[in-house]
Amino acid sequence: MAREKTFMEEAAAPGTGAGFDYQFYYFLYRLLNMKKGQSIGLEIKDDVHSDLDNDVQLLFQVKHTIQKQAGGNPIALRELDPDLWKTLHNWVRIIIDRNDNRSKLEDQLKFVKRTEFHLVSNKSVSKINELAKRVQAYSELPSEENYTAIVEQVENLATSSTDDTLKGYIRIVQGLDEAVSREFFKRLFFKLEESEIIQKLKDSLEEKFVLPEDIDCVYGRLCSLIRDDNYISILSGNLTTISFDDFRSRYRRVISQGINKRLSKHNFEAPLPDDLPSQKFIKQLIAIGDICEADDEIITHFSTLKVRMACSLELWVQAGEVVSDEVTDLHKDVTLRWSNKHRRAFRNCSETETNEKSQEIVDDLREEKFKLGDDELSTENSNGELYLLSDRNTIGWHRNWEKL
Repeated sequence: MAREKTFMEEAAAPGTGAGFDYQFYYFLYRLLNMKKGQSIGLEIKDDVHSDLDNDVQLLFQVKHTIQKQAGGNPIALRELDPDLWKTLHNWVRIIIDRNDNRSKLEDQLKFVKRTEFHLVSNKSVSKINELAKRVQAYSELPSEENYTAIVEQVENLATSSTDDTLKGYIRIVQGLDEAVSREFFKRLFFKLEESEIIQKLKDSLEEKFVLPEDIDCVYGRLCSLIRDDNYISILSGNLTTISFDDFRSRYRRVISQGINKRLSKHNFEAPLPDDLPSQKFIKQLIAIGDICEADDEIITHFSTLKVRMACSLELWVQAGEVVSDEVTDLHKDVTLRWSNKHRRAFRNCSETETNEKSQEIVDDLREEKFKLGDDELSTENSNGELYLLSDRNTIGWHRNWEKL
């Protein structure tokens, strides 16, 4: 014999808390999948609602259960399920609400024709829920025959139910004007077995190119921020819908933290050329007196920076950390900065000042840090970029560097 629950256990009502969480998670799921021109609201027009950019609104009643079937799945949505009929009753009350200027039939019709009604639940689909089958058939093919089948089934349920509260809900639905009723059932949808809502949220983040290893962190931070913001809005009495532009401007940095990761650092020992002094960029530095041919340690260090930068660029592109056009933009930007300094240095320069001016160009550029995409390169990588371009004969230091 099953043990009866204590009063404390009944008062705790763990299912209630799960229901509130489920509603919030579904709201967040709709936010992540919102399109430009749309907006989403939580507990404003309904549990969750969405305003589309074509003057259509979607109302979502979100129902959650912790009750399980024998096999472990959530219980099914029955024909006489209180969740079902309370939801339909609530929607009918909204449709005919005189306090919202819908006492007239024409206003009710106008409202229904621009609205979709979605019952969302983790409850299972019932194979014996005849009403749900008939509603689905009518929404797919709104014929006279299919509508009559709904009306007959609703009357059967009203007659067979022994629950006075449930009967009251059903009678309210039956009291809807026939023209409005036809439009209402045409736009009624059941979204059942929505049980993996958290995984769906994480899948949505991955579809927005958040890296798999960062999804949990982004998901946790996004949940916390939106929940806090919503709570503050409730307390201030300024609860409003969140538009696509609002969501993008307020929370995009949270999502982008899992997309725009800082470039990985490569400190590998790069394979160096056999004859280091014969490299073009080394010859250029020797020609202006920045280094001498006997400076083996410095030549090796500069060569390492050049080769490491070349390899890093290739690895960053292969790993998807940057794209090839960002590398091209880096080379163009560095080349333009060099060109500006080179022209200024040699605009009124005498022959005797050539090496001095050349060294000033190198010294100035060595102090700069260049950007690759959204990331600032380290001083080592920035210097490596200078030596790489110089070795490719794209930039140079001497007045006549192209002829050296």
